[in-house]
Amino acid sequence: MLKRFLVPFGLSVVFLLGTSQLVWAANPATITVTVTIQNLSVSATGPIAFGTVPAGSENVSGSASTVTNDGNVTETYSLSLTNPGGWTAVQAPPGAEEYALSAQFNSGAPTAASFTYADHALSTTSVASSATKFAGNQTGLSVPASATRSLWFRFNAPTSTIVTAQQSITVTITAAAG
Repeated sequence: MLKRFLVPFGLSVVFLLGTSQLVWAANPATITVTVTIQNLSVSATGPIAFGTVPAGSENVSGSASTVTNDGNVTETYSLSLTNPGGWTAVQAPPGAEEYALSAQFNSGAPTAASFTYADHALSTTSVASSATKFAGNQTGLSVPASATRSLWFRFNAPTSTIVTAQQSITVTITAAAG
């Protein structure tokens, strides 16, 4: 009886082993995921000093401010100014108690004539750089990380003013991605 039991049992084990598949462990795969947070940052050297100038005169700065993209992405700069007490910025030839401060990205000292009110005059409203806005032979458009630009200024003095003390005009440069 044991013999009759072992033969069918043995055939069942052989049948099961013959039809089953062996499963092998696979090597794992790994993926490294990295991320860097966008950092928008701009710095500029200064101050820029025009010294004492006559009323109604036009003057180009004797040196440029070096503007640096301190961030880690391409940046486009926007520029604006803050009026000093007693004067108002205009984007045209100034009159009494008015002045025009213009800015131009250029590798070397630009001529006064290379500035135009339409493309270079600053206002209290922030305006983004473009291929023509604040552009000379450089632009503030799509500045790569770590790159520098030279920013020059032209000051058109009021035709007349009661303000004869030194004035300070704050120029703000803001960086945006792009």
